[in-house]
Parts: sequence; structure tokens; C-alpha cells
Amino acid sequence: MIKKIGIIRCDSHSENCAGFNCFPALRNKTGRFEDYDELELVGFDTCGGFNQGKSEKIVSKAERLKEKGAEVIHLSTCLIGLCPFNEQFGQAIKESLKIDVVQKTH
Repeated sequence: MIKKIGIIRCDSHSENCAGFNCFPALRNKTGRFEDYDELELVGFDTCGGFNQGKSEKIVSKAERLKEKGAEVIHLSTCLIGLCPFNEQFGQAIKESLKIDVVQKTH
């Protein structure tokens, strides 16, 4: 069964990276994608920018991915590594949208 995923990455880091590590990991099913038998990317978005710990922007981005068919949201490795609110944001997405959230991509 194909698992439909959405990826949310760091808005600040997006100026330097267009998914250069996320897409190969997705294609080759390495990193955090190795547990999927089959997968389909439904969308790739940013968190919406540093928002002083407020979750509204990232939840809105995740909601749009879910509306497009995402069954799980991956918070990219750059977001997890750089954002001091990554755990809070992941929890807000889970609670608000009742969708699985996976920390990291590659």
C-alpha cells in the first residue's frame, strides 16, 4: 500500500536548500523513508517562517498537505536541527490534525 507523505522544511534554510538531501532519501527510501514499502510525495512546503513558538503557520501548512492527501507529515532534517520549537510544532500538528508526524527526512 502506498503511503502518501508531505514534507515540511525550515523556511530560513530553504534559501540554501531545495531538498537536495530530502529528495534523494525519498527516492532511494533511505533515512526516515526506509520504513515505507511504497511512498508518494504529495507536497513539499516550508514551515512558514520563525514564529516565536506559535504553531499556527506550520499547522496551516500541514493542514494543506493533509487536504492534498498526505497521511503522514515529515518534519525535515533541517527543521529538526535548526528550530528550537520543532517538538512543540510536531505535537501541535498531531493534536490539531490527527495525523502522524515523523521527525527528520534523511
